[in-house]
Amino acid sequence: MAMTPVELRNVKFEKKLRGYNPMDVENVLNEIAGELERLIDANNALQRQLLSQEEKLKQFQNLEKSIKDALLTAQQAAEEKRKAADRSAEVQIRETEAVCVEMKQKALSEVETMKFELASLKMQKVRFVAELRSLIDTHRRLLDEKSQSENLADVAANVEMLSADINENK
Repeated sequence: MAMTPVELRNVKFEKKLRGYNPMDVENVLNEIAGELERLIDANNALQRQLLSQEEKLKQFQNLEKSIKDALLTAQQAAEEKRKAADRSAEVQIRETEAVCVEMKQKALSEVETMKFELASLKMQKVRFVAELRSLIDTHRRLLDEKSQSENLADVAANVEMLSADINENK
């Protein structure tokens, strides 16, 4: 049976002979009622404090959930960005490798063309040198022949002059 402090103060006991002193009983009941009031007030204050703390706890739990959700979202976004960057890097690497292969093939083709042209130029040089030597030899021969024919013509002219001198002197 739960009693309030007011009910406790209003309790009336039957008077009997040789019972307790009614004043003492009333004083004790008032003290008990006062203590009960104090305990009820303290309990109510603790209940209010508990509700306040539970509300704060809910707020912190909601805040914690929001932070965890934001962290998870940030981690997922970072992971997606990393994956996108990896994919982009792979594409760029493949494109760069393809360009490098193409450049290498073009360079090799140009080297082969240059080798062919160099070989052709070397053959032209050999032919040119041979033709030049042949031309020089031909000119040398012609010069030798001219020189010999000029010498013969000089000899013939000298012979004729001598013949003419001899004929005159006779």
